[in-house]
Parts: sequence; C-alpha cells; structure tokens
Amino acid sequence: MKKSDNPDDVIYIIGGSGNIENTLEDKKGKAGAGKWKTVSAVLAAVMLAGIAAFAGKRLYSRFEYPRSRADSEIVSMLHERMQGQPGIGYSEKEVLGVSMKIYAIRGLKAYFADSIPPYIGEDIFLMTRNSDYRIKNGYSQIIGDYAVDGELMAKSTWRAGFMAVVDGNAQIGISRGGKVLRYVLGHDGSFFRQLAIVSAGVRCPSQYILKGKVSRCAYARDIDNNLYYVETVYPETLFGFADALIETGFVDAVYVTGGAQQSLFYRDSTGVAHGSYSDDKPHTMVVWRRD
Repeated sequence: MKKSDNPDDVIYIIGGSGNIENTLEDKKGKAGAGKWKTVSAVLAAVMLAGIAAFAGKRLYSRFEYPRSRADSEIVSMLHERMQGQPGIGYSEKEVLGVSMKIYAIRGLKAYFADSIPPYIGEDIFLMTRNSDYRIKNGYSQIIGDYAVDGELMAKSTWRAGFMAVVDGNAQIGISRGGKVLRYVLGHDGSFFRQLAIVSAGVRCPSQYILKGKVSRCAYARDIDNNLYYVETVYPETLFGFADALIETGFVDAVYVTGGAQQSLFYRDSTGVAHGSYSDDKPHTMVVWRRD
C-alpha cells in the first residue's frame, strides 16, 4: 500500500452529493431550519403561557373568594318562595362599634322598578336602591349586569355580588359566573350586580373601591338563608361594615348604594307602615311586595 493509500488520509463526504460546496449549503439550510423551529417553539410557548395566564386570571376572578353556595344551588333556590308571615322585622344592633338597622325580610316577593312607585299601596313592604350608575355623555349608564323581566340592559361582571329574582323569588350570591344570569334571562327574571362585601363569612377587600366613611347599606344572608337589608346608623368604612356583618352572623353580603335615610320606609307583619322613603337621584329600585 502506498503512503497515499492510507485510509486516514482519505476525506469522506458524509450525506452529501459528492460536492463539498453543496454539503456546506445543506448544513446552512439545516441550521436555518433548526433556528426557525426553535423560534417557532419559543413563540408557541409564549402564546400558550399567555393563554394560560389569561385563563388563570379569569378563573381567579371567578373564584377569588370562598363561596358559601354554588351557582347551581342558587338557581335551584330561585324556585322556592320566601317563608314566613309577610312583613319586615325591624331591629337595631351595635357590633364592634358599628350601629346598624336590620330589616328582616319575610314572606315577600321582589320586583324591580325604574324609580320610587308613585303610590305606596298596602301591598308594598320595603323599597331600596339596587344598582349603581354613572353619567356619560349626559345619560345615566347602569354599572354591572342588569336585567329586568328577562331583558338584559347592562353587562359587566367585575362586581362580584348579585341579586337574582325569578317569579318574585329573590336570592343573593357572590360569583362572577354567568350561570345564574343566564337562568334568570331564560325565565323572564331580574338581576343586578353590586360590590361584594362578605362571601362565605369572609371579607372581599379587593371590591372595596369606595373609600372613606359614609352611610353603608347591604343585602345580607344568614346561614339559614334568611334575607335581610342592613344599613348603618352612622358613616362607616366598608371594612368596618364588613366586620360588623360577619360578627353578626351573615355569611354573604351585597352592597347597595343607600343614601341617607332618616327613617327608611317599611311595613311590619301587621301591615303598619313606618318611616318614609325619599331619593333625589334617579336610582333603580327593588320593591318588596306581598303576593
């Protein structure tokens, strides 16, 4: 064997066409393709991470607070008529330094109204505001989901508290899910959203966007599913109001813009009327009636 015949001196072109220039071009092409595959994989991973973060945020916003009842349970309760002798049971209580007027709602049905009824008949036992509104371009716009008799009039789910009404049967809850609202719309019911104050016996602090001390009002529910309307006697913070509601034994509470009422109108179980209702702004209302 000649020296030049030594196998270690032989150059082999692996996987090529026999032309070294072509082989180098193939390597560059493969490297470019690999680079783009890597970039595509990274972009796909970033997109998936973004989608996961968005979905996670949506899920967190829907289940941000512990819930005392699932939406399906609230829907089933909308078939049940409120128990008790029709009327409002009034009491006052001071808890943790917060003085409250408590109106126990019994045996009544709820209906929404655009304003205070022009005539307060013997069938009306309590009236309160429900939703909030803002003025935009000279018109009032309701804040949060709002439906009356099956007609959706406003849409927004950030406010986690709500009241749902079907055939006059009312339930409150804390949830951003759409199941209850869809059921209400499908059964010609009414619905409003408001700030959540208490959910399953704990505060909902991220909803406390209203600062300072003013008169506070809320619809509240106890563990036995009895419904109440509560208002503070003096200006209070939302944190103070929430703590007093929790200490009193309420498991859920939904904020209502109440305004100052010297003596809120209500009718007791004997039919005797107390107080009066006044409102200098065009708030929508919840009107409680005897069936």
